[in-house]
Amino acid sequence: MIHPHRVRQLALLFAGSVLLFHTGCQTYQQQSAGLYSSFRGNNIAATVAAADKEAEAKAGGKDELLWRLEQGTTLRMASLADIEQLPPPAIVPPKDPAAPIPPVPTPAELSASYAQRSLAAFEKADARVNYWEEQAKVKVSSEALSVVTNQASIPYRGRSYDKVLLSAYKALNHLQLGEKDPARVELNRSLQRQRDAVEANAKRIAEAQEEAAMAKEGKIKDEKGQTASYDVEKAQADPTAGPAFANIVNESTAAIKPYGDYVNPFAVFLDGLFFSICGENGSDWERGRVSLNRVAELVPENPYTAADKALGEAAAKGEAPDALTYVIFETGVGPGRDQVRIDIPTFLVTSKLAYVGAAFPKLKFNNDYNSTLNIAAGDRSLCTATIASMDSVVANDFKNEWPTILTKTLITTATKAIVQATVQKQMSNQSAMAGLIGGIAMTALNASTNIADTRTWMTIPKEFQYARLDTPADRCLTLTAGTATKTITLNPGAVNVVYVKSVSTSAPLLVSQFLLK
Repeated sequence: MIHPHRVRQLALLFAGSVLLFHTGCQTYQQQSAGLYSSFRGNNIAATVAAADKEAEAKAGGKDELLWRLEQGTTLRMASLADIEQLPPPAIVPPKDPAAPIPPVPTPAELSASYAQRSLAAFEKADARVNYWEEQAKVKVSSEALSVVTNQASIPYRGRSYDKVLLSAYKALNHLQLGEKDPARVELNRSLQRQRDAVEANAKRIAEAQEEAAMAKEGKIKDEKGQTASYDVEKAQADPTAGPAFANIVNESTAAIKPYGDYVNPFAVFLDGLFFSICGENGSDWERGRVSLNRVAELVPENPYTAADKALGEAAAKGEAPDALTYVIFETGVGPGRDQVRIDIPTFLVTSKLAYVGAAFPKLKFNNDYNSTLNIAAGDRSLCTATIASMDSVVANDFKNEWPTILTKTLITTATKAIVQATVQKQMSNQSAMAGLIGGIAMTALNASTNIADTRTWMTIPKEFQYARLDTPADRCLTLTAGTATKTITLNPGAVNVVYVKSVSTSAPLLVSQFLLK
């Protein structure tokens, strides 16, 4: 007969496990469903409100960085919109009843305020990036927790492409606000982050290999307390699990283009354009030339890169461009992450369980997007062309991260299988009922923590595109994507940039302008 105190303990374990099952198994996609729905529906007010709320709620937590990135992009989206597409600005009455009510912000002031708020969110994201990079120099206790829970339980430290695009977006916000010196700083950071990513990936792979070696050398104990080993390589080669792993990789990396590891051609393009046109000396112009040459090599199929390569060469000789307009088109939504369940072999470490289900992430691509933007200028008509596929950038990062994901998930799942078998055996020694309750509790606990790490920056675009043209005499452009059309008048300037965003085929165009010269 089980002692009453032991019954209470078992009941609490069971109740706690059931609670975890209901509250602990939400993926990031489930947590952020409200934000994503309003974002895809182009409901800017709801999107901004949801991102602001979640970012503040996650402040100081393991997922703050991710939510600050979402907050920054949604606020940037608002900065591109017309005033009628935005929520009405809050009117704050003056403390002195006799004082006049502040005037309603002009469209330009409202756009600038959203760009500044976007910058503030991105600054907080950058602060978290720096914090986690410092913490990564030492072993963090939360990573030990992931051995018995899942990879989604460790802090989100930012992927390499997050950091590169974060700096590029900050540069764009500064340019939109007419702040060229801070834009220069962010472009420097974006370039350096692309270089740093290669070294960081090599370190990540080495750590995963070390963990696999430790598991193979017998750092795990079986349910009898005996030293056991887990051979990650054998698990990967398992006839049941191996083909399933290969399917994840094949489906998730199908979009890869030959950009090279951790290269975002849009960030390189922006760098080349800025330093060629806004450069202050020969060193700047040479940097612009090199970047625009590199873009022409990275995306040779883009019909505009050859002309920009020539622009970079001319700028390096001191020949400044004039009467030139660039139209940058940010279209669609980048890849999300789903989870897929695969039965992995655990008989290598425990005789009680042959296979245990494990959750792995895989990329899911979004194909509801406008594939091009048409530009009518006088009697001319041209279309934007892709300069960077974010599907490819993200897929390439996933490919490089996959060996680490696979290794850690295999070890984590094997460890949980051993814990489950050990607890069940210990409780069975007390009584059959204790063993039954313990088995149910551990099964529920493992189910509650068996989720893949599907966290990803969801509000990035599917593609960056651009077109270049001589500025028309009447300075009028008509922009068309799908059924959405917008006519704009270019601001006075020698080199204009029109920035256009479209989230889906049914969304209106969001348009803003800034001057490079």
